[in-house]
Parts: sequence; structure tokens; C-alpha cells
Amino acid sequence: MSQRNSWWKQSKIPIAWLLLARFRVKLFTALIGIVFASILLHAQLGLRSALFESSISIFKTFNADIVVISKVAVGSTSLQSFDRNRLVIFDRYPEVVDTTPVRYDFVRWRYAGSRESRLAIMLGFDPRLRIFNQEDILKNQSTLLLPGRILYDELSRREFGPVKKDFEKPKPLFAFVNDQRARISGLVKLGTSFSYDASFLTSLSTFELLSDNKTDYIEIGLVKLFPGTDAVSFLRRIQANLPSDVQAYTLQDFLDFEKGYWDRSKPIGFIFAFNAVLGFTVGMLILYQILYTDVSNHLSDFSTMLALAFTYKRIRLIVFQESLFLAVIGYPIGVFGSVLLFEFISSVTGLPVRMSTDRVLICFLIVLLMSSCSALMAMRKLDDANPIEVFE
Repeated sequence: MSQRNSWWKQSKIPIAWLLLARFRVKLFTALIGIVFASILLHAQLGLRSALFESSISIFKTFNADIVVISKVAVGSTSLQSFDRNRLVIFDRYPEVVDTTPVRYDFVRWRYAGSRESRLAIMLGFDPRLRIFNQEDILKNQSTLLLPGRILYDELSRREFGPVKKDFEKPKPLFAFVNDQRARISGLVKLGTSFSYDASFLTSLSTFELLSDNKTDYIEIGLVKLFPGTDAVSFLRRIQANLPSDVQAYTLQDFLDFEKGYWDRSKPIGFIFAFNAVLGFTVGMLILYQILYTDVSNHLSDFSTMLALAFTYKRIRLIVFQESLFLAVIGYPIGVFGSVLLFEFISSVTGLPVRMSTDRVLICFLIVLLMSSCSALMAMRKLDDANPIEVFE
């Protein structure tokens, strides 16, 4: 037994790796299972994150402390109009710097030279004010002072026309919004979402020209407070005085409200989470089958090891190490494949699907858990190992 322990300590190659490498086809198959599960986990969690981030891509650039919307609105896809005079109540408080109306509506977009019209988001605001904190908007918004001008989101889907490419040409560009002609005076970066594929900005006056909505109604009200004012405390104090047909949020609470709408009210958030669980389950079953077959093939070897005074605990540790080797080797390949997949999805859809350090760590822990569960199930086959059979 002392010789066996000496050999164990001197061996530089773990037994678990020797068992895996003995059958390279099964090793390759097991790694494919790990890679498949990793890519599926990253894809579903990445798309789920993109769902939430894209839903607030425009709103998070607001230069405001409080956002006012209709009481019946449950999300950005169902924003209802309300009387813009509802914002007057905020002007009564000394903590308020100013209030600003914002128009928001789905409109029919058709690029000049195209026959097809598609739905896009149009936002109207006062270009004389700093409504957004985004530099490209601040740089170009003065062009909206001229009637009929719009700032087009260059991240919009390609089906809406080669606006970005054509904008580099010296000639003016035009599009038709609700069959009304508008000139594209600049490009900004807003991003698409799961509810719209294109968007553009314009002034309040141009918004009224291009839209059929009533001019005395708005969809969003922005309230700017003096620096140092706590927005949460301010809202709590004035909540009882707000009109019954509107609701007010801090900017962060409004972003959370929008994310919650997609998470709870729409099935797509659940679908992404379900697919992530499905990927975990499929990967675990594939890996379990590989490990179970490996244990079965080496059952006589394990019986010999038991006869040489190896304990069942030590042998189970070998099977567990096999699963860890597979996870550590296969996961980086899965991450690399996920990065390529994200670049492809982002280029085609314009969605902000990105790899993050937090998600890489979380998915790695999930893959380790998946591998560990597979190893625990495969260990049951070790009960069939019998050291007595070695001497028969």
C-alpha cells in the first residue's frame, strides 16, 4: 500500500485525465456537449439581457430626474397620451428646475426610393433644451429647429433603407413619415429593441406635422430637479397632489418599470429563461451519458483499484475530476463560440448582445454545477465495481 501511495504522489498526470484521453472520440463528444450547453446558456442569457437593455436604450439617455407617464400605461409599447398641462403642477415646487414634454409614437416610415413602409418610433422634443445626455444628439439637435428635419438612428435595421451609407453622399436625404416628407439632417445612435426596429428624433412642431395626434397631449413628461434634491423623497412628498390620470417615477424607477414590463407581462423573457434551463438540462444529460459510459468501460479498472486499497471515496473523486476537466476545457471554447454568435446577432438585428465578465463567471459556475450533477449521477455505476472479481 505504501508503494501505491508513493506512485500516486509521484504521478504527474491525473488518473482522471488518463481515463478521459483513453477514448478520444468520447472525449470529443463530451466536449461538444459542454460547448453546446455553454453557447446555449450564453445565447439565452445574453438575449434576455439585450431584451431589457434595448427596452430602455432611449429612455436611459434622458436628462431628467423624474418621468411622468399616463396612469394606464404598462410599458413603452402602450404609452397613452395625457394633457400636457398635467406638468404644470410640478412647476409649483421650488425644487423643480423645469418640466419638458416629450412625444412618443409609432409611425409609418418609408425611405425615399422604397415602396415598402414599416413601423418606426418617432420621438418629439424641444431641440432648444438639453433633453438627452448623449453627445451625438446634443451635437445635431440644433438642426431640428428647421421644420421637417429629423435625426435618424443609424443602428436601425437595414430594411429601413441604407440611410447611413447614403448620408455620406453630398445630396440631401428624405424619408416619408405617415406619407409626409421629412429630411434627414443627422445621424444618432439609439439602438433597436424587441418592440421596434428603427427610431428617429424630431422637434415638437415637426412631430405634430408628421403625426395625427392631438397637439395638446403628450406621452412623456420630464422633470428636472435642482442638484442635491432627492428625487425619491420629493416624489413621496408630492404623490398625493398628483393628478389621478398620471403616474410619476424617478428615472431609475421608470427604467426598472420598463424592464419589469418585459420580464413579467411579455412571454419572451420567460422563453429566454426557459431555454437557458433547457440548455442546462440537455448539457447535463449529454455529459451524464458520456461519464456513465466511461465508468462502465473502466469498471474493471476501478475494481482493480479497489483491490489495490483505493477507497470508494477516492474513485468517486476521480469521476468528479473527469467532469471538471471537461468543464474547464470545453467552457472556453463555448465562450469563444458565444462571442462569434453575439457579433453575428448584433450585426443582423442591431440588438445590444454583448459578452460581459459577470455573465462569463455566472455561466462558468452554471457549467460547473451541470458537470457536477452529471458526475454525481454517473457515480452510481461505481456501486457495481467489485474488488473480489479481480481475484476470481
